[in-house]
Amino acid sequence: MTQDRRVRKSKQAIFQAFLDLLNEKGYDKLTVQEIIDRADVGRSTFYAHYESKDFLLEELCQDLFHHLFKEGEVLDLKAYLSHLFSHFKRNQDKVTSLLLSRNDYFLRMLMAELRHDVCPRIYQGMSDKKKQVNQAYLDHMICTAFIESLTWWLREGSQLTEEEMIDQLLLYYGIDEETL
Repeated sequence: MTQDRRVRKSKQAIFQAFLDLLNEKGYDKLTVQEIIDRADVGRSTFYAHYESKDFLLEELCQDLFHHLFKEGEVLDLKAYLSHLFSHFKRNQDKVTSLLLSRNDYFLRMLMAELRHDVCPRIYQGMSDKKKQVNQAYLDHMICTAFIESLTWWLREGSQLTEEEMIDQLLLYYGIDEETL
């Protein structure tokens, strides 16, 4: 039982050090040695839990996206988008530097989740004319617009409330309140 607690504490310290450094330096500039130093753990302890900082990033993404996309499964479109935006806002310590630094792995994982969970919901509210657009292209444009809108809102869109931002995004997608 003591070892389980120590393992949890070590992983938690490594994870928190990673998050802190991520926000201070960005993903590309931080090193495993800096994570080890900040977490105050030995190199062997770090590598007992993670093969590299990439695996740490993967666990962060899985944790974030699992909670993010699974929690909002039964909401209507507007409420679901609001859930996503508010989750990103609440978890800025985990995502802002990855999103704003355009981290490739993070963006690929986010695009995959959006394609799976957001695109089908957006299609339902789109006009038949828009649905004639090539599916792969439409998926890409929906995901890209979402990511760029979220990035803009987190970086400089604070004059817009979450609800106003969602309304803007829905207008961009061509979705009226009546079609929701």
